[in-house]
Amino acid sequence: MLRQLWNLTRGQRRSLGAALLLTLAAAAVGVAQPLAAKGVVDAVTAHRPLLGPAGLLVALLLAQALIGAGAVYLLERTGERFVLATRTRLAGHLLRLRMHAFDGQRVGDLMARASTDVVVLREALTHVAVQIATNLCVALGSVVAMFLLDPVLMLLILGVLLACGLVISRLSAAIGRTSEEVQTAVGAVSAGLERALSALRTVRANRAERREAAHLDALAREAYEAAMRGARLTAVIAPTAQLAINAAFVLVLLLGATRVDQGALSLGALVAMLLYATQLNGPVTELMEGLASVNRAKGSTERIREVYALPVEEAAPSVAPRTVRWSTTAPALEIRDLRFGYQPDTPILRGLSLTVPPNALVALVGPSGAGKSTTFALINRFYEPWSGSISLGGRPAEDLGPHEWRSHLGWVEQDCPMLHGTLRENLCYAAPDTTDERLREVLGLVNLTAKVDGLPAGLDTEVGERGLRLSSGERQRVAIARAVLARPRLLLLDEPTAHLDPANEAALTVNLHELRKECALLVIAHRMSTIEAADTVVMLSEGAASATAPYPDLLRTHAPFRQLSGR
Repeated sequence: MLRQLWNLTRGQRRSLGAALLLTLAAAAVGVAQPLAAKGVVDAVTAHRPLLGPAGLLVALLLAQALIGAGAVYLLERTGERFVLATRTRLAGHLLRLRMHAFDGQRVGDLMARASTDVVVLREALTHVAVQIATNLCVALGSVVAMFLLDPVLMLLILGVLLACGLVISRLSAAIGRTSEEVQTAVGAVSAGLERALSALRTVRANRAERREAAHLDALAREAYEAAMRGARLTAVIAPTAQLAINAAFVLVLLLGATRVDQGALSLGALVAMLLYATQLNGPVTELMEGLASVNRAKGSTERIREVYALPVEEAAPSVAPRTVRWSTTAPALEIRDLRFGYQPDTPILRGLSLTVPPNALVALVGPSGAGKSTTFALINRFYEPWSGSISLGGRPAEDLGPHEWRSHLGWVEQDCPMLHGTLRENLCYAAPDTTDERLREVLGLVNLTAKVDGLPAGLDTEVGERGLRLSSGERQRVAIARAVLARPRLLLLDEPTAHLDPANEAALTVNLHELRKECALLVIAHRMSTIEAADTVVMLSEGAASATAPYPDLLRTHAPFRQLSGR
């Protein structure tokens, strides 16, 4: 765990080291103060001048305050930089997760790992780590100083402290196990809340508010119970450490007074021993609590390590993609003998082959479960096929990275997700440098010009969470416009007319022919208007193309297609 914690400090180690050095310097000055106090007492009892010893003590007190203030500021800054760097790195990693890894996670739990778990680590890696190192040095310094003053007395005190340490080490280990349960439970609460809020209309329509509230209450209670188990263990640590320090102080007071009376110890040395015993109170208590805090961070460390262990796609290039030479005669898309399944023993595609010629409109049809959406997922390279090949404009997928490959594709999803923000931001999401002239042109293509002109803020109108301020048909047309604005070589449309009224459906069918001037189109189609408009129809059945032909020929010769179309 300590090695994992150390790995997470990458990029912050220099500032963390500087804060540690300052804190240690302040602690060293503090360790010297009892010796300076001894000099003052000895000067008084020996009737020597006080100016020098008293001045040294005051200087040490001021130096500790100034150095300590600088250390606290540097530590706070380092902590905030750690949070910023870790959250940024985590977000970048999460956004590049491979789809098969992402599919097995809960979004709310991933969000909790990037928020609450990072805060827990901040405490462990900055304040607690430095405090442990500092307090350990202070405690050791005090022990060494006390040993030099009176070895016999110090050995007795050391025995008390070691007994205390054994008890607290066992408690800290138990706290580490409990902390993992707490953070897992907190992640479950976040995931449950995200689940309910993301489908709030469904929850309301099915009158499930109480059931969802009860489910969240049960999850919250699990987190509470786990936290209370940790709280009970933590509550024992401070009193145990305090008891050990009090016992040490009493030993110093009683035995020290006896040794002064016997002449084995000077009064100044006894005062220094008492000050050191008192000074041990803070460091030992904070050291024990710090060790417990590091153990509490064990759960968060493991949860963040699990995120970093998830496989990711290669990062998008920081420079513009290289110029790719595309064949003007090669098919816009060519799939050969594609085989794939989400589970190793359950194939979805069983040798699919299809071709989309340049500037052609190809309709992909078939019953539910035939593999149409899976085909689109593989064309987008969200998953890697078991076998077979996919080529875009004559270039095999292996020749291009995923980011560069997708820069030549446009995709319109069936549910047409919108991002929180303005209409303009959603339209230009794939092409942020789009000109207003081009934007107006594409709005006309999808029949959105009148809608945008009628909005009070025009393109700068907020669309709401998930685009809820737009109708289903409007969201679909925005999604089509967003894909077209990126000027793809191949446009993938998943049932583009599903949410359109008859007038807009007819207009889009006409516009599909206009889109062919810019790119080829592969359309998952269920409505006959889209199928009839296609140059070629590919009929999918059980993960393979059972027939490929123009619509009239397929209707005449292929019985399963006639049954599917109801003709």
